[in-house]
Amino acid sequence: MRWWSVLLLVLAIVLVGGAALMVVLDAPVAAPASAALRFPWTMLSAEASTMNECVECHEPDVFHTCETCHDEHGSAALLNVPFDDLIMLSGDFPEPGYVAVNEILPYRDQPGTYVGLLEFLAERGVGDFQTVTLTSRDEGFVTLYRDNLTAGAMLLPHTDGVRFAAEDLHVSTWLKGVWRMILVGSETPLTIDGQATSIGRLLLGPTRSVTVEETEVMLKSETDGQIRRGRTAGRIEGAPVEELAGGADFQALVVRDASGGERTLTAEEARGGLLAQLGSRVTLVLPGRGRSEWIGDVVAIEVQR
Repeated sequence: MRWWSVLLLVLAIVLVGGAALMVVLDAPVAAPASAALRFPWTMLSAEASTMNECVECHEPDVFHTCETCHDEHGSAALLNVPFDDLIMLSGDFPEPGYVAVNEILPYRDQPGTYVGLLEFLAERGVGDFQTVTLTSRDEGFVTLYRDNLTAGAMLLPHTDGVRFAAEDLHVSTWLKGVWRMILVGSETPLTIDGQATSIGRLLLGPTRSVTVEETEVMLKSETDGQIRRGRTAGRIEGAPVEELAGGADFQALVVRDASGGERTLTAEEARGGLLAQLGSRVTLVLPGRGRSEWIGDVVAIEVQR
């Protein structure tokens, strides 16, 4: 036997023996070899294919681990927890909109995970306020006054998104499956028939939902040539004009916007309308008219009787 053959044999024995020893000792660097011995090749092949697809978008030096994927993408470490659910922030929030549950509780799979309600509000620019109302998925709600909230008021993980609890509040105020928060601030930037108010206050009063922009859509199938139809629409909630005007017996509304513009609507034109929050704007929605006819950035409504 030639000397180099002996050398190759020795090297092979050392490599195989070393790998076997690391597998036995469960050394981290032996993970690929260990996986090959512990799992079916069909499963490893499928996992490798997934990794190959991932590297089409991710550079190897910044590739995700299981931990970073769970934190950054809300991967289902807890399979029944809706990480990608949203909570609506409405009313007098400085920036109304939506926030992802995973942004509120990014480490929800860790013991003792929670965020203080006051801390959550402060992070979103909420300073002084009067009340915050939490609404659950089953349409239950609780209104909490600022003076009654302490650091013990918490938002915690729940299989239905987020739950609210506070040891220093009665248990009947605790809520599961929170999907919406309505804030009533200390300021009153709206004037309705001479009364100072805000959109947060109006959303806690009598509201109504209307269907807007309903239209029929169609698509011709490239497979069988058939045309199939459907209807699309939107639903908007707000304070009804009749409630704002104190009844149906008004003659007209004078609506002013933030730029100083003024528009007068007859009772017939305004009837059925809603004062709603669309994004960060307070808008007078007129369901029977196109969106271009709606009045945005409303700051005052004067009722003429």
